[in-house]
Amino acid sequence: MPLAQQIGNAREVADVEVITGLTWVTGEPQLRVRRDGRPAELVALSGYAVRYTTGPDQPRMCIGHKPFRDTTVAWEDCDRPPLHDGRTCDRCAASDATFASQLHHAHTRAQGELDAAVVKHLQQPNELYLAAFRDGSVKVGTSTAPRLRTRLIEQGAWLARVVGTATDGFAVRSIEDRVTVAAGLPQSVSIHRKLRGLEQPRPDGELLSEIDLWTNRVHDLIEGSGDDRLTSMKVDWRNPQADEPMWQHLHPYPLKPESGSHDLELVTACGRAVVARRPGGPDHFVFDLRRLYGVPLVLGEETPDELAVQDSLF
Repeated sequence: MPLAQQIGNAREVADVEVITGLTWVTGEPQLRVRRDGRPAELVALSGYAVRYTTGPDQPRMCIGHKPFRDTTVAWEDCDRPPLHDGRTCDRCAASDATFASQLHHAHTRAQGELDAAVVKHLQQPNELYLAAFRDGSVKVGTSTAPRLRTRLIEQGAWLARVVGTATDGFAVRSIEDRVTVAAGLPQSVSIHRKLRGLEQPRPDGELLSEIDLWTNRVHDLIEGSGDDRLTSMKVDWRNPQADEPMWQHLHPYPLKPESGSHDLELVTACGRAVVARRPGGPDHFVFDLRRLYGVPLVLGEETPDELAVQDSLF
């Protein structure tokens, strides 16, 4: 059943919006939004205002997927129902899983076993980085050089350091795994830790000290690897929004954004942790935008659910 018809069954005369993703391709956060079942369009996250109602009886919509093979299409919309308790249908989930599996395990396989698009991607020079988040967590990661800054912003990093370069993606993934196995540094940080850090941030100086500690250990592993495809380096990065005063006064959003009635104006984001407020209100709240992915937002003038901000958070 087409997306517009599925939504129409819930409420015949209503404007409906579905957020299917978030992109930082321009350096600023943009939402991918489908309106009344039409193809997705990109809209600026900053200033995006929506007064809506939703609930558990409204079926989620598949958010689509990003094609990994050479194509002029940046994103493929999908009208199929998502998997149970999921955000993508079986077809879109399979496409995402195939790319992720081949990319992250490419250095353990023969190139002939990989899709040509993955091989082409991994033939580019890559960089190894350490990313710190505001709760104090540090992770190791990799990226092609042109996408590194965007990648850090997408992940919601607060501080970061490029600690090595590699001639290709195969070499960089090998050393990334070695850092995880030998030094115990993870390759991911949960959204729950990222949100907790934004609500109760640790000082930047503490984050930098953690990065310094891990830098020494990673450089030892690079220099001891005997791999001439790898070179140690040290280049620091800081989130462009880090000096905004707003980041020091965030509250967790006290409601479930995927259920009930809400009146929200989005302000900005750190990764997919989005900052919102009631239009004209003084308080800034933060929540995981992914909770809204694929949720039909039925627009209207219903009274939003009451917000209860804990005094201890002020």
